[in-house]
Amino acid sequence: MTIERTEALVVGAGQAGVAMSEHLTRAGVPHLVLEQGRIAERWRSCRWDSLVANGPAWHDRFPNMEFPGDPEAFVGKEGVADYFVAYADRFQAPIRCGVSVTSVTRRAGGGFRVETSQGPVEAQYVIAATGAFQVPVIPALVPESAGLMQLHSNSYRNPDQLPEGAVLVVGAGSSGAQIAEELMEAGRKVYLSVGPHDRPPRRYRGRDFVWWLGVLNLWDADAPKGAEHTTIAVSGAHGGQTVDFRKLAARGMTLVGRTEGFEGGVMRFAPDLARNIERGDANLLALLDEADAWAARNGIDLP
Repeated sequence: MTIERTEALVVGAGQAGVAMSEHLTRAGVPHLVLEQGRIAERWRSCRWDSLVANGPAWHDRFPNMEFPGDPEAFVGKEGVADYFVAYADRFQAPIRCGVSVTSVTRRAGGGFRVETSQGPVEAQYVIAATGAFQVPVIPALVPESAGLMQLHSNSYRNPDQLPEGAVLVVGAGSSGAQIAEELMEAGRKVYLSVGPHDRPPRRYRGRDFVWWLGVLNLWDADAPKGAEHTTIAVSGAHGGQTVDFRKLAARGMTLVGRTEGFEGGVMRFAPDLARNIERGDANLLALLDEADAWAARNGIDLP
């Protein structure tokens, strides 16, 4: 059997894989990128139809290639995938699509042997660029025997996909807030389970939230001590707007606390809704104060 050899093998051709290929190309390192689907496959087939990027085009891009069109726009999922393809074409990235990697083992003499659906590859270095959230997880709260349709956001596409009836969206971060609003606008009765979260403003004093994160050095901030995960409720939907749970409630959405369990056909929620909303507000107001202080300290005249 013929064994293909390369110095570096990158597994995955999403954002990280394409970026890594660009860096290796610039450094003159021979390499190969293997992707089991298409470039940016998850953006095309594992996202809902109306998804847009959570940051404006001027920010959510590679350093040396801009998105076409309005730099302040929030690009749709297909536009994001097309951008990755165009970027890879720009430097002729050695990406091979439709190839699955089944195993990686360390060789006795150094380097790795990689088994793929198109034969073995040996490489001195292997870079896993498969993403941090490959497997959708739905906590085992509601048994299959309950007869309820349960979907992860990974499988949600649009409101027409769901059978008739009310919908409970569990999680009020970027994905949950956007999906819940879309379902409500489609005429569904929607319940949104809101847990602890950060709720930044979409824009403040003429600048987008991501701009403020940059000048305030918050991109590199440590997670709060003891926190397993920080949920951020920020959205690029509808041209970009601050997520406001009170406004969603005023429009007919029913807010409940963090989902705790299911028994006898009844969902159980923690009595923490008011506290979670208040903490989200405190996070927003603290960011505004920090932004004001930065502008004053630096003598920057922002509206």
